[in-house]
Amino acid sequence: MSTTRIAHAYDFGTYVVMKSLLESEGVETLDAAFGGHLSIAGADQGYYLEVQAADQGKARTLLWQNSMAKYLLQE
Repeated sequence: MSTTRIAHAYDFGTYVVMKSLLESEGVETLDAAFGGHLSIAGADQGYYLEVQAADQGKARTLLWQNSMAKYLLQE
């Protein structure tokens, strides 16, 4: 099955809250995908939330409904 990244957070705490919310609603998430940790311009730092492609719509809706829309990646 294919997966897709749906959200990005700069801190681990926010990532864990989003992951827990989705899993409590039956959306399987993959382990954390980490961005680079270099302190230079252009480094993509943070944590990506990745789900099965089939669950993308449900996951995005759940995050939006729970005031986490600012973390959603553009499609």
